[in-house]
Amino acid sequence: MASLEAADITIGITETHINGLKRHVRGTLAIAATDTYPTGGIPLPAIGVFGFIRQMDSLRIVGQVAATSQYLYTYDPTNHLLQVFEEEGAAAGGPLLEADTSEAPGARTLLFEASGW
Repeated sequence: MASLEAADITIGITETHINGLKRHVRGTLAIAATDTYPTGGIPLPAIGVFGFIRQMDSLRIVGQVAATSQYLYTYDPTNHLLQVFEEEGAAAGGPLLEADTSEAPGARTLLFEASGW
C-alpha cells in the first residue's frame, strides 16, 4: 500500500478572521481512506490551502466528524506534518505511541483551528 501524502488531504475553510497581528482559520481536514500512515507523519498541503500567506504557527485538531476509531493528532510545525498517535496495550510499548506504517487510519474528517499569517 502507498503512504498518505498531501494530495490525500482536502481542506475546507469554514471561518476566517483577523485578531491583531494573527489570522485565525477554522475548517475541516478530510483524510483519504485507503493509504497507510507514513513514517514521521502525514505531509500537509501548502499553507496557502489553509488560508495563510507567510506562515502557519499552529494547527489544532478540535474534533472529529463521526469515526469508528479515535486518534490523537498533533502538528509538527518544523516539518509541516500531521502526526497521529494511538493508544497501545502495555505489551506493545504503552499508551499513545505514534501510529505505525502498517496502519491505515481510514477515511475521516477532522475539525481544525489554525493561526498564522
